Amino acid sequence: MRKKNPKYKKIDLITKVVEMTCNGISQYEMIYWLSTEAECGTTYCYDILKEAKPIIMDALKDISKDRLEATIVELEKMMTEAKGIGDKKLALDIKKEINKIAGLHNQKIDITTGGEKINQISVIKLIEYKKNDSDDKTKEE
Repeated sequence: MRKKNPKYKKIDLITKVVEMTCNGISQYEMIYWLSTEAECGTTYCYDILKEAKPIIMDALKDISKDRLEATIVELEKMMTEAKGIGDKKLALDIKKEINKIAGLHNQKIDITTGGEKINQISVIKLIEYKKNDSDDKTKEE
């Protein structure tokens, strides 16, 4: 519940929550601030957080996109420097890293697992194989 004459307008609270999230403030701390400083009830605090969520998601996407672009630019500079000093291996490693970040890196595939990616082989298959072996022993007896 809110007071009849609230200290902050709803849009100001949403803006403040978005700002706090982008600065790394935890949800617990935001709720505490909303309940003490803005004098909001618990339900209203969660309503503010719920309404701020789409704005927060857009802001975080923009921030991560900017950081990704800055990282790629920095790696490209490093690759140019590595080529300049004649270190082709380092330049190639940096290029591989850029491709991983950009999503152009092909993951190795293990042909013995039916084309699954190597780091996605599950323990379940081992259990299935072991189970099938024990079934065969039962049939032989």
